[in-house]
Amino acid sequence: MTVRRVMFVDDEPNLLAGLRRMLRFKRDDWEMEFAEGGEQALARLAERPFDVVVSDMRMPGMDGGQLLAHVRRLYPRTARVILSGHADRAAIISAVGPTQQYLAKPCEVDVLVGVLDRVLAVRDLIVDDALADLLGGVESLPKPPQVYEEMLAISTDPDCALGDVVAVIERDLGTSAEVLRLVNTAFFGLPSEVTTIARAVSLLGLETIQALAVAGAVFAAGGPPPPGVDTRQLSERGMRVGQLSRRLAVEEGWSRQSVGDAFFAGMLHDVGLPVLAGADPRAWAAVRAVSCPDLADQVEVEVARLGCTVTQAGAYLLGLWGFSEPVVEAIAMQPTDPDAPDALPAALLLTFARRAVCHPDAPQRAAATGYLTPERLERWQGIALGVLTLADDAA
Repeated sequence: MTVRRVMFVDDEPNLLAGLRRMLRFKRDDWEMEFAEGGEQALARLAERPFDVVVSDMRMPGMDGGQLLAHVRRLYPRTARVILSGHADRAAIISAVGPTQQYLAKPCEVDVLVGVLDRVLAVRDLIVDDALADLLGGVESLPKPPQVYEEMLAISTDPDCALGDVVAVIERDLGTSAEVLRLVNTAFFGLPSEVTTIARAVSLLGLETIQALAVAGAVFAAGGPPPPGVDTRQLSERGMRVGQLSRRLAVEEGWSRQSVGDAFFAGMLHDVGLPVLAGADPRAWAAVRAVSCPDLADQVEVEVARLGCTVTQAGAYLLGLWGFSEPVVEAIAMQPTDPDAPDALPAALLLTFARRAVCHPDAPQRAAATGYLTPERLERWQGIALGVLTLADDAA
């Protein structure tokens, strides 16, 4: 088993000693180092690679946000986590770009271990070093410039309403993903997952949204959308897949959490596409030039041209950003064969929803034995017909 390297950074030796004691039971899984401040952390990173850096926010000299900005630039493959107190919301906003996850202090050991175990597990999705550097170094997803312009205008309008903010965010996949990532971080300590933009905006509050816009965090362009990528179309497609996935999960009687995860997986399954397309526009043009009648055919083309699939890249990003394991797994396993022995219901549901929305003429196949029985497939097809017909009529 691969032993992962994790570095904890804090300017208070007593806190580092406490972490060392509490995490002693992870010694067989993690090789841990404890650095007293940002300068010492960077010196140790220069000596050998680390899989994750977990840093306190408030430190003299170089604070946690500044440290992680250096880590992102010099060692993009190293995952970056901030520990911060609830009073540090302004500092969190300043650290949005280089930080992938946020944890509130004091942090329960099981929460910290759970976050780090999930981050470390997702690293195996991308084995190509250049791709891992590319995805790990993402500071902000590509977005249309008008998103930032509209959010900046809203931030200075004393009469703006929550609905105005929600409408702007929902029109762009990258912005939606980053807002949901921020509100669902453990820093906010919410009792349940937030699965809608309206709820996310309500919980963050207009004051925080306005501060993010003025600071250029979350809503900044992050580079123009790559050639051949229609971000509006991408968002609309993700929303349709997400809505169908949610409806199917409800009809299956899944738990509220699982229904929310199904919606997230559907809405965000293409979140890696703008990053891959922007990194190599020629390769993306070659992918687009090949007509693939089904998702399984698309996999071969994407791997050959891009080095991984769009969904693998998306799962990698979402895993680094702290989205739940079921969401990451469902996206990473795309497309899922109904007869595969390890086929998860959530992954099968997402594959069905993607085909129904993106390849409506492609035949859908049931399993000889397994979750997606012929009866369940027939039921899903009836639900999809109703949901997508209503969506088409509304459009």
